[in-house]
Amino acid sequence: MTDPVPPADPAKPRDLSTLGATSATSATATPGVASQLIEKNYDPTLDRETIRGNIALALVSTLVGVIAIVVLAGLVTAIGCYNPATACTPATIKLETIRAVIELVVPPLIGLVGAVTGFYFGEKSVSAKPGG
Repeated sequence: MTDPVPPADPAKPRDLSTLGATSATSATATPGVASQLIEKNYDPTLDRETIRGNIALALVSTLVGVIAIVVLAGLVTAIGCYNPATACTPATIKLETIRAVIELVVPPLIGLVGAVTGFYFGEKSVSAKPGG
């Protein structure tokens, strides 16, 4: 099977008004508008940067959320221990459970956020340099 339309140079504008009546745009298009369309090659740089930024933002937001939850849990525990109706153990007063959760969750999350944001901003600075 041969292609009826030879491939055009991607840098040149393509006149779409000559496609014929079978085109979906020819019935509703205004004359002269279709000739202004320019075909360009796909450049994934913008999409890549958007996705990297979204990943970095999601990880930083997760880190902030985890820290906020830990602080909130510490405040609730501290306020609950000062209530005379509840009896707190020495481990609860020292916030040992919350400290264990912090030691388990926060360091890997900080490492991941640091690696992703470092890669994101490092890649931006390399691509911003002339010749890079």
